[in-house]
Parts: sequence; structure tokens; C-alpha cells
Amino acid sequence: MNPRSLILIAVALVGVVGVVFFTRSFLADMQNQASQVQTVSAPVSTAKILVAAKDLPVGTILTSKHVEWQPWPEAGLNDAYFQGGKNKLKEIEGKVVRSPVNRGQPMTASAVVAQGERGFLAAVLTAGMRAVTVKLSPVASVGGFIFPGDRVDVILTHTIEVSRSEKYTAAETVFQNVRVLAVDQRSAVQDEKIQVAKTATIEVTPKMAEKVAMLEKLGTLSLSLRSLTSDGMQTAEANPDSPPISRTVSHTLGHEVSRFLPAMDEDASTNTVRVSRGNIVSTIETARAGPGSQPSGSQPSQGDDQ
Repeated sequence: MNPRSLILIAVALVGVVGVVFFTRSFLADMQNQASQVQTVSAPVSTAKILVAAKDLPVGTILTSKHVEWQPWPEAGLNDAYFQGGKNKLKEIEGKVVRSPVNRGQPMTASAVVAQGERGFLAAVLTAGMRAVTVKLSPVASVGGFIFPGDRVDVILTHTIEVSRSEKYTAAETVFQNVRVLAVDQRSAVQDEKIQVAKTATIEVTPKMAEKVAMLEKLGTLSLSLRSLTSDGMQTAEANPDSPPISRTVSHTLGHEVSRFLPAMDEDASTNTVRVSRGNIVSTIETARAGPGSQPSGSQPSQGDDQ
């Protein structure tokens, strides 16, 4: 064998040994990297916190359906979170969302407000609405069976004084579909024990709030509980979630209730003129129809000075 062949064989052997060596080194590096990846991806210590189960807008009264427990790295815990083992689910139930919470976002103490805390009623209010409190009698509060969240009509009972001796009693439905926010100082998040309420806090528009201030000066306010169904009415007023309505839709006068009370509406076919001379009051009726109609006088009656 010539020297040149020996040199080629030697070079080939050296190349084979080099390839084997570098292959083993490469495989060893790959194993090291794999073990490092496994070390990094090893389970970390976690805890459970309450997160929103759905998007929660402002004013949502929380129940167990609105939140859920979710694993959370202990390194990322915040003292404001509701944590398993430290807090219980019932601690958040009944509280009201005062800042929007997105689905999956941790529930924090600053995002909710509890009954009795500052800002609670403001969080319950619908945007643009106002809360006003009205006085109630035991009968006016439906004997204690009106609760926060119910929808009611507001009835005004008052006396219409035409003169010092002429007064009429009337009742009229002035507001419709008004949401009750609280009864006395109880809101919807408290237990619904039957109690005869003395006041009710209702949700109204700014204009209706001004009217409430006047209505309480005019007479007595009563609440009429509305049905949860539409009662077959195909109107916006029948929808329990529709805004409150501020207009008189019906009224009842005293003579419609008792035959012994005077009727306020006069006969449309005559004009009645009341003449007062000291304590003597006379009424004169003149017919509306035709120029030839003659006035007819009535007997004078005793009464107060008009």
C-alpha cells in the first residue's frame, strides 16, 4: 500500500471520529435544553381567586352566577382580590358593581360596593336617573308587600279647593312603571322580611324628581303594585323594564266613590254663576243653547264668605 492511500485512510478515520464526537455533543446539548425547558414549565404554586363569569356592567347586583373561582399564580396575587380560603363566595353576593368588570377579570374590593357603604345607591341607579324618597302610610305601601326591585304606579290623593266652601276630593295616577330602589333603608340585597314601610325610595327622571317635591305638598302619595306580566297591553308602558312614565292617565273624583260627595263637573248644557253677598250665596244657571234662553235663579243658601 502506497503512502498516499495510508494518508487518505487516516484522514477518513479522523473525520469519522470527528463526526461521532460532534454528534454526541449535539445530542447532549439537546438533552440539556430539553431538561431546562421541563424545569421552566414545571407547575408553579397557584391559588384561587374570584373572577367575573361574564361582562358585568355598573349597577349589577352580584349573585353566585356572576362570578367563578379560577386558579391564579401566587406571585401575582393582590390583597384586593377575593381569594379562596381567605374569602367566601357569600361575601360578594348582594354587592353592587360600581365600575365595569370584563369576563375573566379578577373581582376586586374597589370594583364593588356593599349595602350601607357610600356610593351604594348611586351604583344601583340607572344612568341619568335620580333617587327620591317619598313618605308612605301603612296602606300606601300595600301592607308591606312592596319590595325593592318592584315596579309601581304612584297615586296622588288630594283636595281641590275651588273656594273656602267648595272643596272636592280627587285621586289620580301621576307616575307609572316606577322602579322601587329601597323600602325604608332596606334594599334588594337584604332579606325580604315583610315589614310595613314608612318611606320608599324610587327611581325617577330629573323632571319627575321635581314633581315629587311638589306632589308631597299637594296631598298623600300611595303606591300601586304593577304586575310582572304585560296584562295583555301592547304598549311600552306594559314592559316592566321600560322607563317610568310621568303623566296622569286616570283619575277618580270623590262623587264617583260616594253619592254624598258633590260632583265637580257641572252640567255642560248650562253656565253656573255663583253670586256672593256677605254670607248669602246664590247660584244662577243660564242655558248655553240659543239666544232666547232665560236665566233661572236658584234659592239663596247660607255659607261662608267667598
